[in-house]
Amino acid sequence: MTDVAGTPSAPAAHELYRLSPRDESRVALALTLRQLADAILDAVPVEPDPAPGDLLRTALRLARRTEGVIREAVVAERERGTTWGQIGEVAGMTRQSAHEKWYGDIHAWAATGRSALPPHLKTLEVAAEADARYARLRPARPQAVTSGLDAVRFPGSHAYEASLRARGSALHDRRTDLDAQATNLNDEYGILHSQGPAAAPVGSDPLEIAAHRGHAAAVRVNRLAIAAVHEEIADVYDQLVTAEATLAEEHRMQADWHRNAAQQARAYADLLHGRDS
Repeated sequence: MTDVAGTPSAPAAHELYRLSPRDESRVALALTLRQLADAILDAVPVEPDPAPGDLLRTALRLARRTEGVIREAVVAERERGTTWGQIGEVAGMTRQSAHEKWYGDIHAWAATGRSALPPHLKTLEVAAEADARYARLRPARPQAVTSGLDAVRFPGSHAYEASLRARGSALHDRRTDLDAQATNLNDEYGILHSQGPAAAPVGSDPLEIAAHRGHAAAVRVNRLAIAAVHEEIADVYDQLVTAEATLAEEHRMQADWHRNAAQQARAYADLLHGRDS
């Protein structure tokens, strides 16, 4: 396995604003719940004669927001180390069903940096603002949001988490570049596929045979290239298994998917080579 070249030894400035992914997911859930609470207050019917359907329309908007809360909660549970089996048990479904339902949310969370906020905002400061807002309603809990964060409970953990984030960010940046390469190669393959026949031409016209072989060779080169890119992406996910240990299961699954895609692309390239041998 080849490590990602150029992985920074120190975190970027904006990464110092981030907390551990476990903390970030907890803050993200808290902020989403706060937004839901505001939406619920706004939804209280105060107009004496609302338009037909307005009350239901408002309730449906709240239901969609509640689904967002559930997604955030699943992300926070995974960052805490809760297994898919445990999540499924709580949700009243099988492990596989839970994984199928929410895996995309976990993947999106990881792909966008495992952060609750944009890079220019400091998570701990925003969490403290949420504390103050909560305390106005529940004065007995003046630090309701921040008191459960690792950054507050274990202050020394922040530097270590920042170093892990730096490595994870470099790996995700590399994966993004490789995804773009894969997209370009697949676009090229689509053009090649539309330009030439899949089977050898009937007859013995040397020009037609030469054109077919040239087209098949170009397709083969394209498929070998996409296989190499898939292998590189799989290697990146292998490294993410250690860089983002709580999401190791998701990263292993992605690595397996990309290796399978690489095998399929190589098998097709070998088939083309066999036809023209």
